[in-house]
Amino acid sequence: MALFKRKKIRHKKGAASSYVKSELLTEESPFIITEAYKAMRTNLMFMLSGGDSPRKVVAFTSSMANEGKTTTCLNMAIAFAQTGKKTLIIDMDMRRPRVHRYFEIPSSPGLSDRLGDFTKQIPVSKTEYENLYVLPVGTIPPSPPELLMSNTFDTIMEELREQYDYIFIDTPPIHVVTDLAIIGAKLDGVVFIVRENTVSLDIVKQSVESLKRVDAKILGFIMNDSKGDALFTQYKYRRKYKTRYGYSYGYSFPKE
Repeated sequence: MALFKRKKIRHKKGAASSYVKSELLTEESPFIITEAYKAMRTNLMFMLSGGDSPRKVVAFTSSMANEGKTTTCLNMAIAFAQTGKKTLIIDMDMRRPRVHRYFEIPSSPGLSDRLGDFTKQIPVSKTEYENLYVLPVGTIPPSPPELLMSNTFDTIMEELREQYDYIFIDTPPIHVVTDLAIIGAKLDGVVFIVRENTVSLDIVKQSVESLKRVDAKILGFIMNDSKGDALFTQYKYRRKYKTRYGYSYGYSFPKE
């Protein structure tokens, strides 16, 4: 495994960098948000414990874009790393990658470069968080599904399972593309993110059925930006811009 040193990435006027980093858990994060992630960490650890073999590879997904999937995945990884567990984040969104922006690391070389056999090593980058590492997306490929269906993907995951206590994967929205469906059965579980008042219940049901058809194990759902709890609403994350998956994937949001 190759371990690349963290490099400073200069974004235009620093806007993109300051935005994404502001969403990550830090010592200055509001108490209620920190405690919420700790509670989810405890639940997830419990669901992954037990059994004859260790379960450690979890994907995070949502039905559509703009539901807080990436932020939740990264903050859960940070919460796990804070317990002293060696934790890896894999950016598997090969169309609209974002993970590298949060940690200000190069996006390439990364997963796609290893899958395409352009490098013999797994290019993992260290982050500023102790015990937390990132495998960035790599060069954007013309056909991500073909790479994920290769035997090389299985080989990579076997190697990473031996090196890390937990592996969290940021995947594209399941209702938009089929990438997660391809690898779903090879994972130890999927955490489904739903942002309130963002998608219809029918779309969520269709997304869940897509995962069930490939024998993916859904560990649970996380409701994001819930309006039902005034205490959480007070501290909820407010996004400054939206990811345009509709443009990139040829899918538009339902009017309802």
